[in-house]
Amino acid sequence: MSFLNGQFELKESQHLEFKEAAGGLPLDVWESYSAFANTEGGEIVLGVHEDRSTHKFTLAGVPNADEMIDEIWKQANNSQLVGRNILLPDDVISLTRDGMEFVVMTVPRAEREEKPITIRDKKKKKDIAFVRRGTGDCEATENDLALMRYDNARNADRGPLDRFGLDALCPETIRRYRQVFAGNKPGSPWNSDSDIDFLYHIGAVAKGRGGELVPTMAGLLAFGYEYEITSWRPGYLLDYREETGDARRWEDRVVSQSGDWSGNVVDFYFMIIERLKRRFKMPFSTDSTGVRHGSRNPITEAVNEAVANALVHAYYGNDACVRVLVGEDCLRVSNSGNMLVDRDVAIAGGVSDTRNPTLMRIMSFIGATDRAGSGIEMIWSVWGDFFDAPPTISESHGPSETLLVLPIELHQDIASDSPEGEQRIRHGENDVLRCFESTGTELGVGDVMAMLPGISKRTAQKRLKALFEKGEVARRKEGGAFVYFKE
Repeated sequence: MSFLNGQFELKESQHLEFKEAAGGLPLDVWESYSAFANTEGGEIVLGVHEDRSTHKFTLAGVPNADEMIDEIWKQANNSQLVGRNILLPDDVISLTRDGMEFVVMTVPRAEREEKPITIRDKKKKKDIAFVRRGTGDCEATENDLALMRYDNARNADRGPLDRFGLDALCPETIRRYRQVFAGNKPGSPWNSDSDIDFLYHIGAVAKGRGGELVPTMAGLLAFGYEYEITSWRPGYLLDYREETGDARRWEDRVVSQSGDWSGNVVDFYFMIIERLKRRFKMPFSTDSTGVRHGSRNPITEAVNEAVANALVHAYYGNDACVRVLVGEDCLRVSNSGNMLVDRDVAIAGGVSDTRNPTLMRIMSFIGATDRAGSGIEMIWSVWGDFFDAPPTISESHGPSETLLVLPIELHQDIASDSPEGEQRIRHGENDVLRCFESTGTELGVGDVMAMLPGISKRTAQKRLKALFEKGEVARRKEGGAFVYFKE
């Protein structure tokens, strides 16, 4: 929603804040400025009245828009009030609605190096950062500030962790990784290195305070044992689940805390990419580990990118978590931490801004991802070509999390042309119609699922509804469900 283009409701949101400003520029406008800048950006509209008893908003306008704009710039450039001014000249404008004047401040998401955007609290005599939580501005928590401080440093995951020795790293993970690395880069001189030299070259170990080699943050995450990682980050969790049955219980699960494997990022990637390959039944171009090398299948490439993107962009703070959930109708991939760029910028592609550049480097060496800034763009392009519904990417806050949802309902024409059994959700309307023709009986959703192995409940419902709307079948309600039949 945007007040500027007229596409808005008179209610506040994560990206829209109203201020009355009848008596001049309200001081709390800078709390909203700080909150938007430190979160996802947003619009502050001056000239909207709120009824304190009903919390309903009405348009009121401002008495003198030009004077208010001058005051905004004066205060924005006052370092005793605002820690940093990130507003551009066109970000503060006046406009007319229903014969009234309003002032709109469009606050951008601050660059990672600029955060936290603070304001001076004269009563507390200190600088305070705010974050946006729904319709309110809240003082940033220590966890919020820790994430901002981490993102300030471009190479934070390259730093040595002196508390750990090299025995915190799993030799089997290193062996598997080197096997894939050698297949992907057969001409690299690092293939003849010792394990220690090899890890040094890829950024997994570095010299500590005493001059000895110790794991870097990226190295511990990529190759470490889970019990070592959680001694440093207790909330660390990698979780993969397949939940495709009606009972919503997981059919297959890989979780870092299970104790029967290393629990690190590299092994998690190896294990779940192999499962996703089987789940989608679309073969990667792979080596024996399941890592793709020049895969020609765009759908599995996009799925790979979604998983790898979450692993390398996650914020591995106190509550570090990456979850991959395969459901009946979508693939959900989430990671702790907010986005570093706006959604529209990420989808457009061409901007590479990585929270963990060393971890991304480690993963890129085995072909898991690249550093071109085109991953999200590629996912959107593939889903537009093959699937009925576009992906969505969203952020939530407190704690910060990024969620990518990939609907897995194929376009009808693609589904009907695909080889039988190539993917579990490929039965089209014609397949369902043939069920009626072969049985000559009434059918419900459960009957269609029994007759078309691999079709999900939601897909069966959609196909039956589409046939009904086209007049191909009729229906009547029995209990709480529809029964369909040919007239």
